[in-house]
Amino acid sequence: MNDSFFSFFIREIKDRFEFHNINAYGAQIAYFFLLSLFPFLIFLIAVLSQLSMSPQGAIDLFAKVAPNEVITVIDDYIKELIPSRSINLLSISFFATIWSASRGLNALIILLNRAYGIKKERNFIMKRVLAIFFTLLVAISITLVLTIPSMGMNFLLWISRYIGLTDFFISVWYYLRWIVIIAILFSVMGSLYYIAPNKKLKFLEIIPGTLFAICGWILISLGFSFFVNNFRNFTIIYGSLAAIIVLMIWLYLSGIMLVLGGEINSIYSSYIVSKSKDKSMSHSDS
Repeated sequence: MNDSFFSFFIREIKDRFEFHNINAYGAQIAYFFLLSLFPFLIFLIAVLSQLSMSPQGAIDLFAKVAPNEVITVIDDYIKELIPSRSINLLSISFFATIWSASRGLNALIILLNRAYGIKKERNFIMKRVLAIFFTLLVAISITLVLTIPSMGMNFLLWISRYIGLTDFFISVWYYLRWIVIIAILFSVMGSLYYIAPNKKLKFLEIIPGTLFAICGWILISLGFSFFVNNFRNFTIIYGSLAAIIVLMIWLYLSGIMLVLGGEINSIYSSYIVSKSKDKSMSHSDS
């Protein structure tokens, strides 16, 4: 194969949108993520309350990439939730988050196996265990990503009384925390793409898709937010349902980015294999 990777990639991704039903899987993931979003907010508030932190800091960070309508829905939900939260509500929300989000990740695991052409998948119990494991991992990582930027100087000074943080660490934390966030996102996404397919992969093979999924999600969220925040077509068409429609579309686009990350890793792996075969054939002919 003498094609460049770019032409090989364009041809493959075009075919896979049809044959792997990327749109359908993106919608399925978005549906289950929507079901898990509000129970997860209850879980997040519980964690923040244990850390004596306000959820407003997490909302402000989320608002930098998400559309205003999405932030409005989440903000209103949190304001109604905080006065009425209880232990029973928190426990129910935890299991609801695990159940619904794991269904979405289970759909992603199925698609990743299809992307690599794997016919022999793991058994049902193993797939569910894997989906629940990644659900917990993603929930913890999102909680950390949303809370780390809110850990200001006062919080670190409070932590230093128990852990003994140095003054140097406290002073550099403002810059270090963003590196920590990027490392968390890359580690979690990379682990998902590396472990989920029922195939032995090399670490280098999951880097392109992981970077694409993270950067692509940020860019498409910013672009979609700009469109929604500056063009009021959604409000005109959907009226009072505009916020929910925007939330669903944003989750759908997020699901597509997640799926495409796995597909890109598969395409990159196929390209490497084809190139190695071409080299071995050229050596044998010579």
